Amino acid sequence: MAAKRLEVDLPGLVAAFEDASWETSYYLDRETGEVILLTDEELGYVDEPPDWPLPEWQQEAVKRAEEIWLDGGKRYLRVPDADSREGYGDMEDFIATVEDEHLRELLWVAIRGRGAFRRFKDVLYDYPRERRRWFHYGDTQVRERVLDWLESEGIEPIIEELEELEEEELIVPSDRDLCLAEALAFVRQAIQMPGVERIALLGSLTSDRPDPKDVDLLVTVADDMDLKPLAAAARRLSGHLQQHRLGADVFLADPQDRYLGRTCPWKVCAPGVRMSCDARHCGQRPYLHDDWDAVRLEDALVRRPPVALWPHVIARVPLPKDVEQVLVQPLVDEGLSERTDEQWTYDVQPEGRCVHCQRQLPVLELAENLGLCADCLRQAADLLDGGTHDR
Repeated sequence: MAAKRLEVDLPGLVAAFEDASWETSYYLDRETGEVILLTDEELGYVDEPPDWPLPEWQQEAVKRAEEIWLDGGKRYLRVPDADSREGYGDMEDFIATVEDEHLRELLWVAIRGRGAFRRFKDVLYDYPRERRRWFHYGDTQVRERVLDWLESEGIEPIIEELEELEEEELIVPSDRDLCLAEALAFVRQAIQMPGVERIALLGSLTSDRPDPKDVDLLVTVADDMDLKPLAAAARRLSGHLQQHRLGADVFLADPQDRYLGRTCPWKVCAPGVRMSCDARHCGQRPYLHDDWDAVRLEDALVRRPPVALWPHVIARVPLPKDVEQVLVQPLVDEGLSERTDEQWTYDVQPEGRCVHCQRQLPVLELAENLGLCADCLRQAADLLDGGTHDR
């Protein structure tokens, strides 16, 4: 039988082949070439509909999941899960092409044992030229696997040929780019969930720091909100970023601006399921991880976070250019958020002390209602960035 010619979403298929998240499934529409992402939660609702009303966006996803389930694989093809063995083989093949003998040896050592992928990327982080070449090499290998899979399914993709790029043209997204893109995707999902009242950005992304380690978001939720879908979205956010040795934390507060904790990192949240769970009241409110002994946000930070993203954009710190362009402006352009006139304000006093470092300055600029000098404010951002798990 002749192969079916189809204009497929090749970038979407490449992303699906690379996604190691264990809570997502991808399907290829044989008729349109569209790549469809569904979560285990949405697929589960086909068999067991929830007892609560779902938001419109999730109703559409469950409807699509039911359509795919009833189809039985005739129109919708299940995209294969990411195979870590293939990814490991890519690293081995790439190392063989590295000309720098010292770097080549470092990479061979890095891929031994558990955590090979993370150590491999950590080593390349100090070699920007080889790091760019690795990203291009890895993308090419995954693309070839996608094409082989399509051929095995009797599909001849109609795609533009991939041009061979010059070395200086190999562009690798920065850690900030990756973090901001994933943060935007999370916000778009979260604001559709009943009970979400406010979303704010914390941590080093609110500064110009070039190498953030994670995304820190603060979500204000109603007292009776079901946290399960929000926790699932937070796990997807974290899972996507972990592929790039980055991380994410979604902190929670109630409508009275009281800190609650973080979203639960586990798919099943109930007392006794995880012996290592360090939540104070595990399962008391499902999918709330109140690990206050590990991290607790200050009341002032919860009341007045540096950058509120939704439903109103309020920048209480100088807004970095990329945060404006990649995160804030899309939300405003799409009509999801509105800007306010509130600006970053200072309480300027002839003399004063920072409440943290106790330095007295001739003219101390204190963030309104925070009482922190600029240096301590930056240190607070650094603590939120990657350091929350160590405290």
